[in-house]
Amino acid sequence: MVLHLPYVTARLEMGPPPADTNHRLGPVVIPTAKMTAYCVGLGTLAAVEAIEWPIAAAIAAGSYVTEHTRSAATGRGDGARRRPVDA
Repeated sequence: MVLHLPYVTARLEMGPPPADTNHRLGPVVIPTAKMTAYCVGLGTLAAVEAIEWPIAAAIAAGSYVTEHTRSAATGRGDGARRRPVDA
């Protein structure tokens, strides 16, 4: 975008968004909007007593473990696999 003013011409360019979906604020990983909406929905269901608190806690814990297990498994890459040794 180029903005022409009497004594100044401003040019603003934006690059493509980063491909990384994990946003960080220092050492803390900020969850995605989808995960935040999921947790808010789960908390809302528990708050209006559509589901019990222990059930909501179990669902949240299972989702947390599943997400972190999946990210750890995909983040290893080919270097973590053992390759057969030729004897």
